[in-house]
Amino acid sequence: MLHWMGTKIPADTSLRSQVYDSLRAALTAGRFTPGQKLSFRFIAGTLGVSLTPVREAIRRLVAEGAIEMQAGRSVRVPLMTKDKILELRDIRRTLEGMAVEKAAARATAAQVARLRRIASELVAVRGRGDTAADRQKIREFHFALYAIAGQPTLLQIIEGLWLRTGPYMNLLYPDYITSPRGPERRLRIIKALQDHDAPTARRAIEADIGDALSYIAGLADAAGNIAPAQPAAERKRRRGRSSPPPSGALVFP
Repeated sequence: MLHWMGTKIPADTSLRSQVYDSLRAALTAGRFTPGQKLSFRFIAGTLGVSLTPVREAIRRLVAEGAIEMQAGRSVRVPLMTKDKILELRDIRRTLEGMAVEKAAARATAAQVARLRRIASELVAVRGRGDTAADRQKIREFHFALYAIAGQPTLLQIIEGLWLRTGPYMNLLYPDYITSPRGPERRLRIIKALQDHDAPTARRAIEADIGDALSYIAGLADAAGNIAPAQPAAERKRRRGRSSPPPSGALVFP
């Protein structure tokens, strides 16, 4: 079974599906930064697989617009413009708002308890300054929330949107992420699901998505281009400390 940032891929899937799902999970969790280049051999070596399933996974992700082909045997996480981020913001608000509204109508006590647990774990990893685990927990919370809606096609579309915006989660650190709005909204969503209050839940998730992606759009230069996130190594040197990956996770340096 392949592991990537704590995400487990079922052992009964084919190797090519494991590689594809592992890369998708890494992209949606912000494991890669905008503009980051990766070679086929590097991906294969990190995951401990041959080049064949990597090539097939890359072709699928290129077709989905999640990554771009480069000269030679390498790929790049696409760069974004302000207009593109704002377009994705509006689409995500609508679709994820719909998912949360449906989730609020059918959430069970066990599902609400799971969201509460994930939110608590997110607070803990954020307190430790573990940004990799922080991004992973954000992804886990959102997709656990959307899955409650019981709308597999809607969930698949949302996952496709996260493939494009996931790498830009990196630009939320460290400034935006220190705001208390995120934790407060997660608690508001949990309470709304507990009360089956669909309008409140929808407003909270729409505000959460809207604020985060508007912040990222605001980082664009005069030409409307959004610069890549600062490399992790440089952030570590400036802070004088590093963020450990989850135990047992495969990571890119």
